Amino acid sequence: MKYFLLLLAALFPVSLHADDGVSVTVTVTNIPGAKGNLLVGLYNSPGSFTGRPMANSPKVPLRSAGNVTVTIDDVKPGTYAIAVIQDLNGNGKLDKSPLGMPKEPLAFSVINKIPKGKPKFKACAFTVADSDISMTIPLTLE
Repeated sequence: MKYFLLLLAALFPVSLHADDGVSVTVTVTNIPGAKGNLLVGLYNSPGSFTGRPMANSPKVPLRSAGNVTVTIDDVKPGTYAIAVIQDLNGNGKLDKSPLGMPKEPLAFSVINKIPKGKPKFKACAFTVADSDISMTIPLTLE
């Protein structure tokens, strides 16, 4: 019986990774120094946007100055947005002033200028289909 199952597996190969999705490569520029961590949050809905990033969202310790490129693998087709924070103090979140202004560098996919208040998911959204995506996101502190 064991050999029969092996023969079946050889005749009808099934890939466990046949539908893994695509890669989204993000190059973060304009990083003001090698301090803290770079949090690259990937979001798939307006409700989660800037709150709870997807599990495959990378956290990169900044060890040297310069641009940082990260790749998020296994992104399924759909609509997504990215928020990037340079977490200077390592607390895992964006620090804000008493007036709600960001105290740490941040940026979003698609938009180039940080609006007053939290941007809308739709304004930062991009579509993932069946091919890999690359984008550049410059940090800013406004």
